[in-house]
Amino acid sequence: MDRSKDGPQYRLQFNDTIILVNKKKFTLLKFIDKCGSITSASKKAGIPYRTALKYIEEMEKELDRSIVSTQRGGKGGGGESKLTSNGKAILKEYRKVESILKMHADVNEIEGNINDIDYENKIAVIYLGSKRVLLPLRGNFKVGDRVLVLISPEDIFVMLEPQESSVRNIYPGKIIGMELTDHLIRLNVDIEDVKLFVDITEYAREQLNLHLGKDIYIGFKAAALAMVKI
Repeated sequence: MDRSKDGPQYRLQFNDTIILVNKKKFTLLKFIDKCGSITSASKKAGIPYRTALKYIEEMEKELDRSIVSTQRGGKGGGGESKLTSNGKAILKEYRKVESILKMHADVNEIEGNINDIDYENKIAVIYLGSKRVLLPLRGNFKVGDRVLVLISPEDIFVMLEPQESSVRNIYPGKIIGMELTDHLIRLNVDIEDVKLFVDITEYAREQLNLHLGKDIYIGFKAAALAMVKI
């Protein structure tokens, strides 16, 4: 994610090309797709017409492809502007990123660099402290990319001892906080100075005899993780 005077810009990747899209650019494209007119879309988006043309030009230059197809009308008007398949792809990718970021308030964030990629098994590796984290490789990522990994507190499970299972993301930690939230117990677990929130039921807390300062293990499946390039 990059900052600009028009707000956060998200780096969307198409093959080997990266394009920067912010909320205003997304809204403009959304209304072009809906209205079939750049003029109407710019009005609905609250963007001056000249600025709308500039946005389109910037995105087409970055992508090196046309994202809006315009058919001029005659003297009586009747011109039309439509998104190309590339323009529609930008809408789709932005919506995917936006849907992930909407979870921001209730999601754990792990920021790091991709250290290794197993292309055959479609697995990427980052580090949580000194611990390896395995992630599903979805999209075009490469070793060295800076990424934000997101995981819901409800997708993390707690155990007192590491167990043999297909789950390979299992780490020792210590409970440093506990609070009741939405009828669940939210644990704050420290793993090598990385803090993760974990949601469990009161029944589970009692069965595991969890309390502040207790050493535990947490685990999560690779499939529960979402990864965004930043």
